[in-house]
Amino acid sequence: MANFRGRTFLEFMVKLNIAHIGSNDWFNFKADIVYGLYHSLTALGHEVSMSHNQFFTGVHNVVIGADWLVDEAHLQHIRQTEAEFSIYDVECFDGKTINQRAGFKIDNYLELLNMSRFICTPYRYNFQAYEACGLTDKAHYARWGFFHELVSPNINRRAAIQHDAVFFGLAKGERQVKLNKLVEVPGMRLRTVDNKSPHMSRDYYLSSTRYGLSLSAGAGEQFVNPFRIYLMSANGVPVLADNPRDEDGYLDFTARGSLEDICEFFADPQSRFELTGSLADGVRLADELRPLF
Repeated sequence: MANFRGRTFLEFMVKLNIAHIGSNDWFNFKADIVYGLYHSLTALGHEVSMSHNQFFTGVHNVVIGADWLVDEAHLQHIRQTEAEFSIYDVECFDGKTINQRAGFKIDNYLELLNMSRFICTPYRYNFQAYEACGLTDKAHYARWGFFHELVSPNINRRAAIQHDAVFFGLAKGERQVKLNKLVEVPGMRLRTVDNKSPHMSRDYYLSSTRYGLSLSAGAGEQFVNPFRIYLMSANGVPVLADNPRDEDGYLDFTARGSLEDICEFFADPQSRFELTGSLADGVRLADELRPLF
């Protein structure tokens, strides 16, 4: 990271644009990330804008969804416009591919990473992969953390309980198998909120559930999605998690166990788990981002 008399290079740049790249569905899935950055960077005193599938000129673009830019036409456009950007990477990068995709254009992606001013990730796993690719000087690790706007006025934990558990996110593959097993628990009232559901319905279901779920996507999962966990925990929804790996400490506010443990938990009407501690007393996202922005 370039410094000028001890100051980070973005200290003099107050105009930032959070550029989400991807489909409308992916914007909805990543809205918690987009708005987390928006609120936290604004809290640091920056003038922040947002865009969808568009870079702004005359500002520093913070890209979410850089893996959508690996086609040669996108790279050529970035080369020609010389747009200034950094990458906020929330996908699983192992140095060879993103999210274990076959045929991923890794050479183009590495070129994109090298064109960026810097790369920031909330995952130690990704940070280690960047180092292995020779990107030590560009890569930075910053934990996801609390910001005041995480607490949603639309989530009312005094609402009548209508569900035992809610899962929101991509429900496919091994996750769908797990959800199917949970549905089989006698008396289980499970609600899944995915890309087929109205996006804003999520807050209502989190209002009316006993618990939230963080379910591993399978053996290839290398880290925990903190955005789901932090949203629920910040709004008073206790989270049950079966994620096996957590180098980043994102499961500290959850009850961890296997899927079988979770099924047994719901099979016993006397089972209880309550939140202890407060996210607001822990890591703040703005503090994590401050050294970069």
